[in-house]
Amino acid sequence: MKIFSYLILLIFTANITNAQNPISYPKDTAISKPELNFEVLWHTFEDNYAFFKLRNIDWHATYKKYRPLINANTSDDSLYTVFSQMLAPFNDNHINVIVPGIKQFKSVKPSQFVKEFPTDSLRNKFWQMVNSSLSQKHFTALQYAGPEFNNVHLFAYSTSNGLGYLRFNRCFVDQDSDNVPDAVVAGKLLDTLFARFKDLKSIIVDVRDNIGGNDEFAYEVAGRFTTNKVIGMHKKTRIRKGGYEDFGQLETWYTEPKGVFQFTKPVVVLTNDKTVSAGDLFASIMRELPNVKIVGSNTRGIYSNMYGFTLPNGWLISLSNERYYDNKMICYEGIGAPVDIHVLNTQNDLLNMNDPVLDTAIKELLKP
Repeated sequence: MKIFSYLILLIFTANITNAQNPISYPKDTAISKPELNFEVLWHTFEDNYAFFKLRNIDWHATYKKYRPLINANTSDDSLYTVFSQMLAPFNDNHINVIVPGIKQFKSVKPSQFVKEFPTDSLRNKFWQMVNSSLSQKHFTALQYAGPEFNNVHLFAYSTSNGLGYLRFNRCFVDQDSDNVPDAVVAGKLLDTLFARFKDLKSIIVDVRDNIGGNDEFAYEVAGRFTTNKVIGMHKKTRIRKGGYEDFGQLETWYTEPKGVFQFTKPVVVLTNDKTVSAGDLFASIMRELPNVKIVGSNTRGIYSNMYGFTLPNGWLISLSNERYYDNKMICYEGIGAPVDIHVLNTQNDLLNMNDPVLDTAIKELLKP
């Protein structure tokens, strides 16, 4: 599972702990504890990280800058500060430094959506605005399916005059479940839900502010929109201790028909730059389907699973060690899945409680 979220430190810690990977030691291990922790972090990134060139990171220059700051007297707080400073330029949300139960640093990529809606209160008002906009357009009251996570049901859905609306803000049912069985549970929920969509003319799928989760979940949903087996993505993993461009065998994933029936009429997917991780992937694989258009703004561009490891002092670290590609072998890491029609949400949308991204999607679907 590759969850991206702000306030799930304990859950994230459990995921990293359950998927421990080898660490890399320096040649000289007879050094102080602070120095050893620095060296292990640096060398493990050196041996596994997939995007030094793409993210314009000179990792050896980083070493020269920060290594002299660490010595036997370096406190934990100072070491944490150094790690945060040296990893911040990556702008890779799958890079984390976790002091278990105490604090967490995330190498956060700047976000237009977060700039407009920086607090939980404003994001709640954003979704109230979306719901109000649906009501103004004569959609039925939202119905919900699946368990709650952070007080939000897995699926929300509604219909209006032949048009369907489906929203999910994460790509997992149960954060403690393994990926494949979790996707099976999601499929059963989707079978029930899609039975209500069978006679519709078109569907809007809203994955704005989707925190991610499992690739298998993303394919389970996308398979409801195709009757053909098509390439969804390719990916490859950096060879540990190989060169920066040394990767293993290319792995191909397919989007295949899922469920009792597949909806192949027009579909619009709504995205923004807070659609992340498995949400990124969902948008990317939906782009490959001929009946789908993407409206909003590019997704986050954080695709890789997280390579989790533990420093000698017990701190938990994660990094990106995989490259994902679309079926044309284009890597959208750092860029995000492109949209067909670019529309942004701003705080001004809260003034009249109307959603311009939703408006644009509906206009697109109603075109003759």
